[in-house]
Amino acid sequence: MRIKAVLLSLLFANAVSSQDSSFTAKEAIDMALKQNLDIQIASTDLDIAKANNNVGNAGGLPTIAGNIFNTEGNSNINQKLANGNSIVRNNVSNSNINANLAISWRIYNGMRVRSTLERFDAMEKMGTIAVTQQIDQVIFDVLNIYYNLIRLNKQVIATKAIIDLSKERLKIAETRFNVGNGAKTDMLQAKIDLNAQEVNLQNIFKQVANTKASMNALLKKDAGAAFNPKEEQFSIPSIEYNTLVSKIDQQNPQLLLAQQEKLNLMIEKKIISSQRMPSVSLNSNTVLNRSKSTAGFFLTNQTFGPNIGLGIGIPIFNGNINKTQLKVNSIQQKRQELQTEQLRALLQRDLLIAFQEYQNAVSVSMVEESNVKLAEENNFISTERFKKLQSNSIELRQAQLSLIEAQDRYINAQYRAQIAATAIRFITGEISKQ
Repeated sequence: MRIKAVLLSLLFANAVSSQDSSFTAKEAIDMALKQNLDIQIASTDLDIAKANNNVGNAGGLPTIAGNIFNTEGNSNINQKLANGNSIVRNNVSNSNINANLAISWRIYNGMRVRSTLERFDAMEKMGTIAVTQQIDQVIFDVLNIYYNLIRLNKQVIATKAIIDLSKERLKIAETRFNVGNGAKTDMLQAKIDLNAQEVNLQNIFKQVANTKASMNALLKKDAGAAFNPKEEQFSIPSIEYNTLVSKIDQQNPQLLLAQQEKLNLMIEKKIISSQRMPSVSLNSNTVLNRSKSTAGFFLTNQTFGPNIGLGIGIPIFNGNINKTQLKVNSIQQKRQELQTEQLRALLQRDLLIAFQEYQNAVSVSMVEESNVKLAEENNFISTERFKKLQSNSIELRQAQLSLIEAQDRYINAQYRAQIAATAIRFITGEISKQ
């Protein structure tokens, strides 16, 4: 039902116009889901599975066939009867009509119909899971790019602020040099550091452009289409690890598909076993035969009537084919069970790594937030001391470098925490439940 709701919302909800220059993460997800071809392909596979899932396709309904034949002829007759009479006539017209209505219904075949319906149900569930998997992947990709844009925009703001501080430092250094209270090397170093930050800003702008191109590709828009993310801050949720592990078995699409594949093999075993059981068929045939001739022993000969019969088929020996198939099926089930356990272990490993990354990033971001405040205060004090000739340019430069590094570490720590939280929701199958 969740998949159906998502697909319907994509079809009928008011989507964000392609001309919009900014959008939220949710709006970006809606656009990407609407345009994604992999989701559309998976949806058609699901439609096929639904169309196949019916009693008739499983062989549970009777088959009815009707046939009619009409033969017209012209012949010469030369008949001698037992009573001594004879019939001799040329150009005798005759006709023959044959019609039948045949009904066949296999009313029992070792529960094969029921097992086949179970397999169709399983295939439909797998189609639903496949659509979920594609939706989750698209959401994960969009969010990763969107949060990277937020990170880069934060770095742009921080770098511009540093450039302003560098300009102020350069202005002070030039003033001190011009009045003879400062060395030219201080002024030159300030100019070098300012240029370096301006180059760094240009590099960040390049990363922003590349990241936007990646987002436009997901949204099926022109690679150079201009836009800006509406959201300016990360939305890092609070996560409890103890509630996560059980969700992998219940919601992770990869694991659900693996579990469903094991169920399919169990159903396949039932179908194979049913071939070793007797089958009972109900057959009925209604026949009309009518012959008409202008001469001969029978001028008109007609038979009409239904018949009904019960057929029983008992398999005796088929070269151990069923036995071999059952053996292969058991091996396949064992292999699938091992693959499922391996996948579960890998997912639990990835979940633990993502959660440890999340914890570390959250902890680091708290420390770095404090460091940014300290670095800002230290930079302010160093600037004032430099203005009053109480310190040299080396001290001020070091204070600015400390501020740059603290801001960069803080932004990256927030970004790491956000990406780790997104990865956790992706692994646990929670990413589309937002």
